[in-house]
Amino acid sequence: MDINSWNRLDFVGDIHANSKKLNSLLEKLGYCNIKNSWQHPENRQLVVLGDFINVGFDNKQTLITLHELWENKIALIILGNHEYFLAWYYFKFGKTVFTSAKSPLISDYESLLNEFENSVNELCEYAEWIMELPLFFENNKFRAIHAYWSDNNIEQIKPYKNLKQLFEKFENSKSKEKILKNAINETIEGLKIQLYVSCKIDKPVKYRVKWWQNIYNKPLPQSIMTHRPVKCPGIIVTPELLPEFKHYAETEIPVFFGHYWFQTLPYLLRNNVCCLDFGASKGGYLVAYRWNGEKELNANNLVYL
Repeated sequence: MDINSWNRLDFVGDIHANSKKLNSLLEKLGYCNIKNSWQHPENRQLVVLGDFINVGFDNKQTLITLHELWENKIALIILGNHEYFLAWYYFKFGKTVFTSAKSPLISDYESLLNEFENSVNELCEYAEWIMELPLFFENNKFRAIHAYWSDNNIEQIKPYKNLKQLFEKFENSKSKEKILKNAINETIEGLKIQLYVSCKIDKPVKYRVKWWQNIYNKPLPQSIMTHRPVKCPGIIVTPELLPEFKHYAETEIPVFFGHYWFQTLPYLLRNNVCCLDFGASKGGYLVAYRWNGEKELNANNLVYL
């Protein structure tokens, strides 16, 4: 699919296995399910921003719908952290990671594994498909990522067209590929500040950064995304805490992403910055942005339920 020619796109945030909301949102966006095949009368296409599995309880139907949309060239799909780690453990351990009582996936993917308990081969097929998908999209009009856009990270990832190529790089490399792995982690999980808040605690507290803002010389609570009380709220974010950080500038092309689970009514962060994760499977909203090629985004184009 030539994404450079696409000017009528519907970006969709974190679905998290909520197939009912997904189907309802597709209908609200004007897509029609004709003979079990989704189409749009105006030939619009979807861009799914990752984290479409897990958390919710209808993984199987969500995967069926998205795979069909992808196969029919109606959807572009990028990966989030939930798909990434499922695929990584499958790549590393094979089918047994979905069946073993000692699987590293049990604690975080319990509902998904339960859904596919009697159809493990089908889950393996979806894991193989997930490994065909990329971590980002970019053209000269927009950027799409799951959690954090960094030009430096994208340059590290760009030579690998899909997840499987990245995994094979790790498998075949004699070095630990620390720079590449860090680029991937930040891309799918966000940029984080690490703070040692007590001499009695060896592990740092990590906070996800609002990378779309210039956070230098700002109080920590204004600079991070968290749903828990902030430890050391009086800290000011300095270059020493976050070296070489560059926020996403107002002059950049629009960027669309998910991941951050805003707990409000959907809104636009900025006229070139659009987060679409508002907690679809946690009592919040499944959100889309209807994009028609505009350079400046408009909050009126947010569609949600």
